[in-house]
Amino acid sequence: MYKVFTMEKNMLKITPVLTKESIGDRSKLIIKNITSNSYFKFILRKAIFYAIVFFIAISLAFWIPRLLPGDPIASLLQPPHNIKNIDAWNARKARLEEYLGLDLPLWRQYINFLLNFLKGDLGYEYINLIPVNDIVRPRLIYSLILVVPTVVITFVLGNSIGAKIGYKANKKDNIIYYIFVFLQSAPFFWIAYIFLDIFVLRLHWVVADPPSSIDPFLSKFKLFLMCLIVLILTFSGGWATGARSMMIYETESDYILYCRKLGFTDKKMRQYAKRNAILPQLTGLNLRFNECLGATFIIEFVFNWPGLGWTTIEAMTQQNYTLIIGTFVINIMIIVIGNFIIDILYGFIDPRIRVGDDN
Repeated sequence: MYKVFTMEKNMLKITPVLTKESIGDRSKLIIKNITSNSYFKFILRKAIFYAIVFFIAISLAFWIPRLLPGDPIASLLQPPHNIKNIDAWNARKARLEEYLGLDLPLWRQYINFLLNFLKGDLGYEYINLIPVNDIVRPRLIYSLILVVPTVVITFVLGNSIGAKIGYKANKKDNIIYYIFVFLQSAPFFWIAYIFLDIFVLRLHWVVADPPSSIDPFLSKFKLFLMCLIVLILTFSGGWATGARSMMIYETESDYILYCRKLGFTDKKMRQYAKRNAILPQLTGLNLRFNECLGATFIIEFVFNWPGLGWTTIEAMTQQNYTLIIGTFVINIMIIVIGNFIIDILYGFIDPRIRVGDDN
């Protein structure tokens, strides 16, 4: 690397000149610093783990429906009564199987499934021969607008209530806390049916439209709001209980006792305790996310909300293999990507993971 000497305001300035060798050395140094970082290794291990989990999960999603008894083509093309030309019906069934690729051996269907998946193609559903991507894409939006707000709102609301109760609570806070604990203990589908009976069947405040009427502009806002309220009521209690227990533990810690001796205000000490109490809660965020996703699918079926849950149940009743696999694959992708993002966020929230050693 060469250097250029110039004079600026009676001062000698040395300007490095970058060459191909110096650029290469600097790039190698940057790559070495990144690959030797413990947080990068943590993310890489998580990425490999979730990639393996995803591959096993989509393989099971392919094989399980095909190993179940039943023939989707036979149920789709049931021969009429008193049929005279059974050979013509068999020929029609064989042409449809060939068109859908069901005449191939199972291992060949599996290879084709993996290759098509890498291209982003989930195949055609068996009833109307519509691409699965066109069916799943709008249903995915309907599921995500329930799952994501529920996870965020319940995490913030539950931890805020639990932290306040655990540090110092009045009678009103205790009442709110025990209400959420009771709702969390009750089955969420039971609460959903109570809401359905009161607000849909009796008061007619909300009309559950048929799930086939997909509205991308969220005209079913009342139905969405009722589904969201049920999920929030049933999932906030778990966060509140955990935050309360951790807050009680933190208030008895040495650093809080030391802050109290120094004359810190209750507000300041509550902030310190809450910050440390929330960290263990984050470790359960993966499980809560998965539970919320599963509960959302049941809520969709109860309220006729046109999301992935309703679509999955509909596909299973029709033995629609490709639609079952398509919905399962999307569900698995949501779980894997969501858990991976949560694991990455650990490093930003807890510096012990970001700057920890390799052991």
